[in-house]
Amino acid sequence: MRNIKLTIEYEGTNYQGWQVQGNAPTIQKTLEEAISNVVQHPVAIIGSGRTDSGVHALGQVASFSTSSEIPARNIVHAINSHLPPDVAVLAADDAAPDFHARYAAKEKTYRYRILSRDIRSPLLHDRAYHLRAPLDLDLMKRAARHLVGEHDFQAFQSKSPEAEGKSSVRTITRLDVERCGDLIKFHVTANGFLYNMVRAIVGTLIEVGIGKTDPDEVKRILDSKDRSLAGPTAPARGLCLIEVVY
Repeated sequence: MRNIKLTIEYEGTNYQGWQVQGNAPTIQKTLEEAISNVVQHPVAIIGSGRTDSGVHALGQVASFSTSSEIPARNIVHAINSHLPPDVAVLAADDAAPDFHARYAAKEKTYRYRILSRDIRSPLLHDRAYHLRAPLDLDLMKRAARHLVGEHDFQAFQSKSPEAEGKSSVRTITRLDVERCGDLIKFHVTANGFLYNMVRAIVGTLIEVGIGKTDPDEVKRILDSKDRSLAGPTAPARGLCLIEVVY
């Protein structure tokens, strides 16, 4: 059997996240059906992570096993011919037999975008969170510095059955906040992410940006490990998985 590694881009608006959920449309289910049509046998695809409903990806990575002898260079166009317009395979490569898209990942980068202006944008409706309130970027950057490094991020984790009994310690190596015109962009790179971690961090930094939370209060929130003290979970539409490093 061959092990194929895929790099995938998708617009997640019309999907109930990555993971297969019965008859609901998901990215995983859509890909498995398309790949099965190409390789002529059922496949189970493993993603680097389970993006939530409405979350997008520019560089999701997944792997699957196949007995097909179709060259990897031909698989991309073959799979894409069976995919809807909002999902595309960007690259396919033969990987080592023991390659696992999830467990082999060393680092991931997510981007979150806020449209910071009075009038909404029809073109960015599903790709950025529209926020009318002005944000103080200097305060947000000061708060973000408290989150860089190895910490227990339990205060920024939504409850999930899969999280029970597992470590909530992660290492953030990059947390940038920048303005590009009307867009405020957050780039977060870490060795792994907890459930809703990026969106909880963004929601907390928004509270700082509007003056509701002091920047140095973020350190106390982090140390508390109490989700109720952090800000709300920012909407999914602004989040995009940018890159997975192996």
